[in-house]
Amino acid sequence: MPKLFAHRSDRAQPPLCPFCRREIPRPQELDGLWFEFDGGLCRCGAHFAVDPTARNGGAVLMQVLVQSCGGDWDAALELGPDDYRVGYIHKYDSFHHRVGGLAFGTIYLVRPRSSPD
Repeated sequence: MPKLFAHRSDRAQPPLCPFCRREIPRPQELDGLWFEFDGGLCRCGAHFAVDPTARNGGAVLMQVLVQSCGGDWDAALELGPDDYRVGYIHKYDSFHHRVGGLAFGTIYLVRPRSSPD
């Protein structure tokens, strides 16, 4: 019998880095003084963290900037807009590590300009 309606998980896709278009690894708990959100590192050098509620954007973005500076808050606060690029993955489902469907989490990514393209 043919499927008349696609299941939610059928429409979901793996999360792809907006900089290199490769699948990013599943976010993990990070060690650090203030790292509240799960995150990680893409193979292209982009650091990322997840806002599962899509309501903590400023805090998540600040965490990712600190991650990209090796945990150095002073260096992160001295970054200018020309020092990094920001990307987003919307509708992230952290339970299934998929994007799409009814999910509403957001992954924030920061890639230092010094990273190779």
